[in-house]
Amino acid sequence: MKPAFLHLRYNPDGIISDGQESYRHGNAIDQADGSRNGVYAEWSWDGTTLAAGNCRYGMSPLFYYSGKDEFCISNSIPKILECGAPNEWDNDAMAVFIRRHTFLGEDTPFKQIRAMPTNAKLTWSNGRLNLTHESHTPKLQNLKHSEVVDGIIELFAQAIKRRLPQTDDFCVPLTGGKDSRHILLELVRQSAFPKACVTANFPKPLTNEDSEIAQLLASRLGLPHIVLPPVGFGITCEKRKNLHTNFCTLDHGWALPLVDFLQANTAVSYDGIGLDVFFNTIWYSDKRARLYQKGAFEALASDLLGDSEKALSIILDKEAYKRFNRARAITRLVEELKLHADKPHPIAAFQFWSRTRRTTSTFTFGLQHTIPLVHTPFLDNDLFDFVSSCNDHSRIAVHANVLSKAYPEFDEFPYTSTQISPPPNSWQVRRTLIHVLINLLSILKKDSLIRTGSIYSRFLKGSLTGRNSDFKWLQPLLINHINQMENYKFI
Repeated sequence: MKPAFLHLRYNPDGIISDGQESYRHGNAIDQADGSRNGVYAEWSWDGTTLAAGNCRYGMSPLFYYSGKDEFCISNSIPKILECGAPNEWDNDAMAVFIRRHTFLGEDTPFKQIRAMPTNAKLTWSNGRLNLTHESHTPKLQNLKHSEVVDGIIELFAQAIKRRLPQTDDFCVPLTGGKDSRHILLELVRQSAFPKACVTANFPKPLTNEDSEIAQLLASRLGLPHIVLPPVGFGITCEKRKNLHTNFCTLDHGWALPLVDFLQANTAVSYDGIGLDVFFNTIWYSDKRARLYQKGAFEALASDLLGDSEKALSIILDKEAYKRFNRARAITRLVEELKLHADKPHPIAAFQFWSRTRRTTSTFTFGLQHTIPLVHTPFLDNDLFDFVSSCNDHSRIAVHANVLSKAYPEFDEFPYTSTQISPPPNSWQVRRTLIHVLINLLSILKKDSLIRTGSIYSRFLKGSLTGRNSDFKWLQPLLINHINQMENYKFI
């Protein structure tokens, strides 16, 4: 992906500009009433004033740095660093990231580089920055379960109708889950047939039920089905993924073969991002619901952060562990949790506006940035407003019931099970640890957040034992991620 950027420098004799004067990305849909639907981000520069903005979701990547007499905006954090933005760590943001593997709000790894907030309007002129934004809070609706199901069926059909492909050159990524199946079945119901369904296999030891179930469904529909081999072994793919996701996630390395295929073979694709945190119970627990209801935000933050302190105290240099301490993470997380306390589903809303917006979206709008058009029907404004405002049905099989009622003829097809994949075997553990160890050699002569000396013995132990417990405890993807950011900071 070639980053888009605009770098402006102000002086009394005029403004020096470098980069693109205009930019627009996403799947914005202009509606008859003058409003805009979908996900998008944009900027324009007329020689005097920069104007930038985005949609209510703030998912299309857009970052900025505002310094004394200069301003830089880009879809790429690495590009902003290359333009000279300070690379000082954001201690609060990193304290959360190393424990939850996601950033909150407008945080990035770097203190002076910010993500655009939701529904933002930004202007920069004569060296002055002005930024306003609005958050989205739906009003609670108390509906019966059957009314919720019927409403989703109707509004999803409308969402797809608004996003019907204007070409036969489109593919649908298909898994064994509900989101992609819903997209495919509704497209077919509206006589939009993809040229192929595509499934990416996971690397071992993860199971590949997805491709087996997707093949059955595609065959029943008479559609070609393409199964892609898993991502190649090693850290190289992780490094590439980290750049395209702006150092904002540890996830999605497995998806590179799928992204490469779609970029080379389709003009339009579809993605199921959006409502899974409202449909599913993965982040829900009675304990978390009670803590939110009681306003026990510190206890809730502690629960969400988990317990990786012993590992982090060994992985990180003593000073770095002190700088990115757990107390900082709790304080920052409490700030974010309070923002969603008045939402109909506080836990789901928090997960959506943090993890979905800042982590899941890096696949949809980061890795897939070079695909001309990626539709996200579950983020249709009307559908999202309806689902996120309904009284809590998260512990009932809402989405499964929607699919069963809307497409009963496909009710026989199973979904990917929640069965945990077997742990990696000793050979896979050893190879991964060796690759990370080689990667770490590049920072031996530099000040590093990683406590290289103390973890080498741990890597050696893991390489000898081949035990998955040693592998997971070391968090090799986090170590690689920090190492790559540090090396990029020195460039």
